Amino acid sequence: MNDSMEKSLLAMLLAIRELDNPLNSKEKDKLSIIAEQLSLTPAAWNTHIEANLMEIIDRNSSLNIIFQGIKSQIENIPEIPQNLIPSTEELAQVIPTKVKPSIRPIPKFDDSNKDIPGITNISIQVFLSPEPSQTVQKNKKFEKLLNFIRRGGRK
Repeated sequence: MNDSMEKSLLAMLLAIRELDNPLNSKEKDKLSIIAEQLSLTPAAWNTHIEANLMEIIDRNSSLNIIFQGIKSQIENIPEIPQNLIPSTEELAQVIPTKVKPSIRPIPKFDDSNKDIPGITNISIQVFLSPEPSQTVQKNKKFEKLLNFIRRGGRK
């Protein structure tokens, strides 16, 4: 994995998994907008999507510390095994299906964007979920992936 966007998205997914306090509603709303932008125009990563993501990270000091640590570890790993990255189907199983009326609606994830890489696709799915932190915590592959990264890419 050499793509800067995928490394940043993966670091964000793992960072929100590790947060002691879940993201607040404003942060979740901003992530939802980022997900929509990624879904519609992933090529806009360099023009504004990355800046929008970094704004969320920079404004949350705990998230920033975790994100920077994980991202620097990811940078030192030449390749992430695909079997450690959850599929959209696996994520759909852990996204809550019942939601209170005051909470954002649960997305019907459309897998029609076959051209969008796997990490980007799962980022969209997690960012659109009602509780992104819970979504990544409930999927065990994220834990295995984080352990792999913390071991410097050794199994």
